[in-house]
Amino acid sequence: MDILSVVSPIINECGRKSQIEIVDIEWVKEAGSYILRIIADTKEGLTIDESAKLNEMISLKLDEVDFTEEEYFLEVSSPGLEMPIKNEKALLDAINQYICVKTYEKIDNLKEFIGYLKYVEEEYIVIECNIKGRIKKFEIERKLISSIRHAVKF
Repeated sequence: MDILSVVSPIINECGRKSQIEIVDIEWVKEAGSYILRIIADTKEGLTIDESAKLNEMISLKLDEVDFTEEEYFLEVSSPGLEMPIKNEKALLDAINQYICVKTYEKIDNLKEFIGYLKYVEEEYIVIECNIKGRIKKFEIERKLISSIRHAVKF
């Protein structure tokens, strides 16, 4: 069963002015327990009360459709300030924002790049980083990227 197709109609019933978006859905096993994690967000952010309301509404719907025989915990939350960038839309929305890119292998002796996302192309991205006081642009092939997330600049 596709959990997103079950959850999507529910998020529109939450009574918000702005659209709630499902950022990620994970079905994981941790410490012997199954966990269904649903990360939701809006442009203004998701409040704790909204997360709790979504959790309750989603839980009722998942119990109704009986999507699994396994016992599991449901976690509905917002992604936080350093949320992962997991799809093309989120990547395009992050242009000119401060991000962290980790790679599978070293590029110019680095595996982590923190800076401003400048370009997104089909085969690569360009990030502008401050390396020891010097601004440097790195063109990183997408196939070398292990993760991308928003970053907080101090």
